[in-house]
Amino acid sequence: MSIQAIPELSIEYFLLNLAVAVVVVGYFTYRNAESRGESGLLWGGVVAAASFFLSLVGFLVVFLVYYLVVVRD
Repeated sequence: MSIQAIPELSIEYFLLNLAVAVVVVGYFTYRNAESRGESGLLWGGVVAAASFFLSLVGFLVVFLVYYLVVVRD
C-alpha cells in the first residue's frame, strides 16, 4: 500500500478560490448594499465570511473524498 502525495496545486487552487470568494463576492455585496442604503461594510463582511467558510467546507469535503478514494486505496 503506497501513500500518494497531495496534488501539488491543491493549496494554490484553494487560495485562488478563497480569494475569489472573499474579494469578489464581498465587493459586489458591498456595492449592492450601499446602493440600497444599507450598511455595505456589514453586508459585505458577513457575505465574505460566509463565502470563506463555505469554500473551506467544500475544499475539506473534496479533500476527504480524494483521501478516501485515492490515498487510502
